[in-house]
Amino acid sequence: MSELIGTTLGELAKSGVLVLGDGYRTRQDQFSASGYRVLRVADIDNGAVHATGPDFVHEDFARAIGAKSGQTGDVLLTTKGTVGRVAILPDIEDRIVYSPQLCFFRVIRRELLEPRFLAYWFKSAGFILQSSHMQSNTDMAPYISLTDLKSVRIDLPTLKRQRAIAEVLGALDDKIAANAKLIDLLLAVVNTEFVRRFGDRSLEVTVGTLAEVVDCLHSKKPERMPDGATLMQLNNIRDDGLVDRTSTYCVSAEDYVEWSRRFETRAWDLVITNVGRVGAVARIPDGYVAALGRNMTGIRPKDAAESGSFISAALLSRAVRREIDRRTDPGSVMSTLNVRSVPLLRLQGSSPSERNAFHEFASPFFESADAALSENASLAATRDALLPQLVSGKVRVRDAERTLSEVL
Repeated sequence: MSELIGTTLGELAKSGVLVLGDGYRTRQDQFSASGYRVLRVADIDNGAVHATGPDFVHEDFARAIGAKSGQTGDVLLTTKGTVGRVAILPDIEDRIVYSPQLCFFRVIRRELLEPRFLAYWFKSAGFILQSSHMQSNTDMAPYISLTDLKSVRIDLPTLKRQRAIAEVLGALDDKIAANAKLIDLLLAVVNTEFVRRFGDRSLEVTVGTLAEVVDCLHSKKPERMPDGATLMQLNNIRDDGLVDRTSTYCVSAEDYVEWSRRFETRAWDLVITNVGRVGAVARIPDGYVAALGRNMTGIRPKDAAESGSFISAALLSRAVRREIDRRTDPGSVMSTLNVRSVPLLRLQGSSPSERNAFHEFASPFFESADAALSENASLAATRDALLPQLVSGKVRVRDAERTLSEVL
């Protein structure tokens, strides 16, 4: 602990170690079809930057944007709405301008501060405790001002230790990133094969023909417990149809009995949402046992070995997505996919033998994707457990490296 140097982010900025700033407040007349792509909170997820937003600031305003234009290696922190997402800006082709909901930390003197260490520190208890207090100072949406950020205290270890910590945690994140790419590849293979086999078919087979459709409870959401049985939530449903198990909403045994009375998940079941993020679909992996939360409908294939993979791929196909949109009722407050419409959803015309052949092809790819995602959950848990211990110095880097060799 004697190696730690106590300072604040503001002092680091004042001494020239880093540049600290918030985003650019774009006027309506400055938007354009091209120029500087606006990077927003939604573009930062799980430590990655997805620069795909539709908004641009015209290049004529480059001088006004100034330092708020993104530079490779900037450490980014979301500070309004969803507070606490962290990423490092990678080398990307687009010119970037940060939105006001982001703050950036541009390390100038890397002989004193390692950017990757700073990014990890923003995920540690040392920052989270300070930021939670700052957010509670406003009655508005969660928000941390630039002034508050400058007052945040940080204990800096030696540069050698900063880099060692970043290397250890970075190795875990590298493996997580590699698994994420593998998952994308596996699911792309399934989708490509589905399109090859069924892409030109008309929609003829209904969900109700191939599966039992179960309406689940829509009563008041039960109280969350520190541990217990799992109640599946919307945030567990990924856009690619997999189940994200990193966040678990636990309920009491009594509540679980009530909420699982009609439907308790098992492998190859599917879930489709009815309200909000309408039509979000997930296929249940082996070993994931849960009751379904509010506004979810359970789909249980009558013969999973025949049509499990087929239903999973079909519900995510473009043609069936359009079918879901067609059957969604636009409400005055929010759109709804009525439970009674789910059995009527039409899937691509196919015979039992065709569906079975597709399942034999696709199921190993789906199961490998599940395994990679499950491994990522374990790796993330290891990383998050090591992070505060390494930053505080309670765990030596050498010991963490031994732990790393056991999980990688």
